[in-house]
Amino acid sequence: MANPIVSSLPKYVEEHRLPLIGKSVLGAKTASMLTLQGGIKGETAVNLLATSIAFQDAHSCGFNPNGEVEFSQRIIKPAYVKVNMEFCDKNLLDKWTSYAVKIAATGKELPFEEDFTNQIAEKINYGIEKMIWQGDADNAGECDGLIKILGNDGAISVTGASGTSAYQMIKDVYMNVPENVIQNENLVIFVSPSLFREYIQEIVALNLYHYDANDAPLESVLPGTNVKVIAVNGLANTVGYDYVIGGSLDNLFYGTDGTGDKDVFDFWYSQDARVFRLAVEFLVGTQVAFPNEVVLGKRTK
Repeated sequence: MANPIVSSLPKYVEEHRLPLIGKSVLGAKTASMLTLQGGIKGETAVNLLATSIAFQDAHSCGFNPNGEVEFSQRIIKPAYVKVNMEFCDKNLLDKWTSYAVKIAATGKELPFEEDFTNQIAEKINYGIEKMIWQGDADNAGECDGLIKILGNDGAISVTGASGTSAYQMIKDVYMNVPENVIQNENLVIFVSPSLFREYIQEIVALNLYHYDANDAPLESVLPGTNVKVIAVNGLANTVGYDYVIGGSLDNLFYGTDGTGDKDVFDFWYSQDARVFRLAVEFLVGTQVAFPNEVVLGKRTK
């Protein structure tokens, strides 16, 4: 007679494979906001188009071409990442989980299977969130994050000494946004949750805070502007600096396979090793279309 724990275990994952990989790879807060480049299988170009025109005196006849159309590319260099885990169900029998295991042995499914796989998806989600901002391709299993790309490729730099107020840093970043970007409806300023809390307390003390019931958690409009300040976990616990990054969302790219053949979420019982195993694999990468249109603010810690 087949062990009901073993035979039933893959059911939840098989039925929810795409939602699970989507929750893992696409569910991070930053990933859900950036411009998605799906279907990447390796290094993938973000194709860019820039045009310029010139007004001319039209009193005379003739055709005088004057203007440019420039095509360029920025390359997403993704990391091919995997998570491999295994555990033995016998280790659970003398723990608090033993009740669930015994119940499962007489039933059709393993009660904590869904909880386990969902928690793994959430942990991967958190790791991707951090990689989007702080990743370094020199480290195994990572792509370059936005901080490294912006620092290397000509973003507008704003610096603040230790002790500079969060409100002042955010204002300085806003004031340095290029004129051709400032009217963009999806212009935002990203900060860490701790810097966001500091900023909110400062504008409350200055009597500048206005609560909007439509604001999402850890989001607030910078007073006197239409630009949202958004806290993301990917900017938490950075080394050396607190970062304040201002740019339009259509200029910041997040690349993944998009639940294609390189995206895997499997959980199974290994007959040969007599253990449960989890395998998750996916591609993830970031890029900035026009780094010179993004402001990279750094406050010394």
